[in-house]
Amino acid sequence: MMNNQCNTYFSLSTLAKLTLAVLVAVPLTVPRIANSATLNIKRTNYGIPNGAYFVSPTGKPGNSGRSANSPWPVAKAIASAPSGATIVFRGGTYRNVQIALNKRLTLQAYPNEQPWLKGSTVVDGWVQEGSIWRKDGWNFSFLPVEEGKAIDPKYPMAGHRDMVYINGVALKQVGSKANVGPGTFFVDGRNNKLYIGTNPSGKTVEATTQTEGIMAWNSAASGSVIRGLGLAHYANQGLKIGASGITVENSTLAWNGLDGVAVLSSGAKLRGNTISYNGRRGVNGVRSHRLQLENNVISHNNTENFSKSWSAGGAKIIWTDGAVMRGNTVNNNKSIGLWIDESSTNSTVVNNVVHNNSSNGISMEISHNAIIASNVISGNAPAGIIILNSSSARIYNNTLARNQANLLVQDTSRRNTKSNEISKGITWVTRNTIVKNNIFWNSSGTMFFASGCPVKQASKLMIPVTNNNAYYRRSAGKPANLIWGLNSNQCSQTFSSLASFRSATGLEANSLDVVNSSDPFFVNANANDFRLKSGSPAIGRGEPLPADIANAIGVAAGRKVNLGALR
Repeated sequence: MMNNQCNTYFSLSTLAKLTLAVLVAVPLTVPRIANSATLNIKRTNYGIPNGAYFVSPTGKPGNSGRSANSPWPVAKAIASAPSGATIVFRGGTYRNVQIALNKRLTLQAYPNEQPWLKGSTVVDGWVQEGSIWRKDGWNFSFLPVEEGKAIDPKYPMAGHRDMVYINGVALKQVGSKANVGPGTFFVDGRNNKLYIGTNPSGKTVEATTQTEGIMAWNSAASGSVIRGLGLAHYANQGLKIGASGITVENSTLAWNGLDGVAVLSSGAKLRGNTISYNGRRGVNGVRSHRLQLENNVISHNNTENFSKSWSAGGAKIIWTDGAVMRGNTVNNNKSIGLWIDESSTNSTVVNNVVHNNSSNGISMEISHNAIIASNVISGNAPAGIIILNSSSARIYNNTLARNQANLLVQDTSRRNTKSNEISKGITWVTRNTIVKNNIFWNSSGTMFFASGCPVKQASKLMIPVTNNNAYYRRSAGKPANLIWGLNSNQCSQTFSSLASFRSATGLEANSLDVVNSSDPFFVNANANDFRLKSGSPAIGRGEPLPADIANAIGVAAGRKVNLGALR
């Protein structure tokens, strides 16, 4: 994190914790995201094929299951429908339900209806005991599955996955009956009792009873489609994917104990979903090769306050080749927004809006070869983008505004020891970072931080090329240091202006340093409107894009572009 006294550098202890053409197109406006009280499922209108099966919360086994007015219960449809069939879910709440897919199916919402699948049940029969309330015969207790570095010592209950909601509002779990008070609950697993501190009279109390919602784990489920559904209140994940080629679209995965979605297989497509208010992460990807994470809202995750520096956040992938994160809105997660970690390769992170996350906006850690381009990244701390022990990151046309440090590039003593990975360039050494066509706007700390001090190396080894960028400050003293590092020495040097940096290093030959009390770049950055205004100095200042980066963003290659985000 930035040092509070001089507000210009990152300590080594904090870095350890971070492990963690001219075109008309203009940067996006940061959208407003609905809060938890208004979260719902997108309205969809999928066609219903002939031969479809129908289910509803009140479906009966004696019904035909073949018409909207004669639906089955879920379990019968899952068991009876043949591979390749479509099951249509009528609206309403399916309680205490779990689906294990062992065949290829399409699960979809009935047109214009909202089916919620919940891993909870409504709890009644409460007995008042002094100032708290007790439910006897409660046979559900979800003990911690995450320990050690995943748990922040300030939040020791994070790994406990029990959940209780009263009228849709989550209660906080405590570790003993003595600590139960208003807004809290305790599970006494030994004696099969559930305690709450809020009067349940006249209210709907829901408590978790299932671990996962939909499990597409069996290889026979490969190619299945899930669309227009809501999955909530599951102790582990709303959706757990182990089969290949699963598509999830226009669904809502929220209020689950660990992750909204866990992807542990290749070829998954997550498109147009809302993945919010989950206990640890929105999306967890492990060996999720060729994952397509596109046009989702990923917000307000890590509600249980897992350690920010270990595994929590918006979306995190590890050991993954070829993931694409495109067009997502990633905001207000209590950790890193988008996180590429541990020997991931060939990642593409483009056209996202990443803002107000309580750690880095986009992190690339101990990984290799990534395109990070045309993102709007604002209000994150400690960094908008961090490249940590990673090689061949190409950072083009990002709009970075009001992050604590807009860009942080760093190397530590960690080194890969796996020869099969090293031969592929996955060295865990920060090298060959290219930084072009970005707008660095008004950070609270150093705009561009790239110190070589931790490993006593020239920071220019980490970043050999940086050019055609723009820097904006309201005054020359805020921040006092525009750039820290990128010199040829074994530690670092600070530069208060682009001219002094250019003179010392020869870098940033075509870049802009704008100091002005009035912002000349954006329509209204104070209102998160990062469209370029008429006459903006960013218009037409960008270097033509390499073909693969232009293709990833969705613009033409080989012509001049604007600075900052293009789509």
